[in-house]
Amino acid sequence: MTKKPVVQPQDKYVLRLPDGLRDRIKAYAERHGRSMNAEIVRVLEREFPEPWPLADQITQLVSLSSALKDTIKSDDLNKLGDTLLKTVEGVASGRVQGVDEDTRKAVAQWLIDWQSQFDEVQQTDFEMELDDEEQETYTRVGTTAKYVVPPEETH
Repeated sequence: MTKKPVVQPQDKYVLRLPDGLRDRIKAYAERHGRSMNAEIVRVLEREFPEPWPLADQITQLVSLSSALKDTIKSDDLNKLGDTLLKTVEGVASGRVQGVDEDTRKAVAQWLIDWQSQFDEVQQTDFEMELDDEEQETYTRVGTTAKYVVPPEETH
């Protein structure tokens, strides 16, 4: 006698789709090598992402900052900055769980204010008159800082 494999418990839901939608989902899923179920779950996961527990986000930030103390690499700094911004956005949007409503609103307002200030700085940067070298440097690294080595003096 063969036993059926144990399947993880899953929520099941019968879904009625408008005429034609099933065919569009099936065609899209097949074109991308996925089942219809996988495609529907993928889209729903994107639209209804899993909440982030605050403790997990803080742990990730602490781990990244510890790694930066040992070796500071540009990729690590970018990853830290991205994670910090995603965490703040997650707190503001309610995705990060374990944050009271007053704190969430305060963080949301802080994010709005910060973005406004950031946009003003960016706008000011673009309004400056830049020479060709400054424009090239700004495009390459996001700043017009000049690292010029003066010529050696001749005696």
